Amino acid sequence: MSPALNDIIFSAECFLWDFDGCFADTEKLHFLAYREAFSAFGHSISETAYYPSFTHLGDGTRREIEAHGLQISEDEIARLKFDAYARLIRQGPVACFPETLDLVRLMRTRGAKVAIASNSSEEEIRTVLGTAGFPTTELDLIVGKQNNLRKKPAPDIFLHALQMLHCQPGRSIVLEDSNRGLEAAAAAECPAIWIKTRYNEGLVSREKRIGEFSHAQLLEMMRSRG
Repeated sequence: MSPALNDIIFSAECFLWDFDGCFADTEKLHFLAYREAFSAFGHSISETAYYPSFTHLGDGTRREIEAHGLQISEDEIARLKFDAYARLIRQGPVACFPETLDLVRLMRTRGAKVAIASNSSEEEIRTVLGTAGFPTTELDLIVGKQNNLRKKPAPDIFLHALQMLHCQPGRSIVLEDSNRGLEAAAAAECPAIWIKTRYNEGLVSREKRIGEFSHAQLLEMMRSRG
């Protein structure tokens, strides 16, 4: 890691985590929920196509409907998907990524605030954290989608979290796993780290970021500073 990148990370006053596929290992459950929703109309979605379209770029439902000429409304899919996902995260198993808790504790030990800022609802986030056994006392704030906030790639969710935490964008770091999340971070004028996982392996992004690391790489880096 370059000295400049090192300084940015270790002088951050706040870390904003995306949730699904970044903080929590929930992308498979989202796929299963979407698959169930589309199957109600006799359509099967591909898992290999799901991650680039639904997760990385966003707006996957519209893309799927248009690509296959489906006579389905986005609202119908959203309703069925919501119900399926709510059931899946309560049934389990669901987990945060193995390094997440240690990363959060290291960030807080260094005096930074740590928050989740996600397109998912706060209710879904708290349900996942509860099922996964993650201690929410380690988090300063959870911000999910709200009626008055535009979803990513708009910057609203990040900016709202920063306002609540009284932190400056330029001194805060966003951790994201998707292109739309990196785009939102750039719009909020926050430095961003692209968290690399098995879900976004091989995907590309032209959005600005200060680095690309797996959870394990980032944890090793932060531990190396003692």
